[in-house]
Amino acid sequence: MQISRPDRRWRGQLQTRLLAIRPDSVCALDAAAHQVVRDVLPDIPVYASDSPHDQPCALALGIDVLNGLDAQQAQHLISRVRLYVAPRLLIATQSDCALDDATFRALGFSLEMAEPAEGKRLYYYDLDTYKIVPDWLNARFWAHPERWEP
Repeated sequence: MQISRPDRRWRGQLQTRLLAIRPDSVCALDAAAHQVVRDVLPDIPVYASDSPHDQPCALALGIDVLNGLDAQQAQHLISRVRLYVAPRLLIATQSDCALDDATFRALGFSLEMAEPAEGKRLYYYDLDTYKIVPDWLNARFWAHPERWEP
């Protein structure tokens, strides 16, 4: 089966992103994600989302995982994966996904790639970088008891 040119671009971007992240372990949220990880990172341990493992994986990858879910189910799945499976998520969506760009941004995701011809979007979430630490949240603005006057 020949892959169309836009699909090659989309899959190529996904492969490039996986190689850039270079996780220690991956939780494949669906069969397509499992196959992509096996092809791109053959030496990395890959776990299925329903298989028990001792500790969270470094990355959770989903390609078809949100297909057919409504908005509430999709948000619940994403929340569960972020809490219990992996601190970083890479999720591919179709154009008919129940969650739109604004919802993904509200959930802390950034849009990595959009392929309008294929109707594909690639979103990434990283617990360590999803929110910029505000300037006021540092020791310089903490309470100073020596400055307090009764």
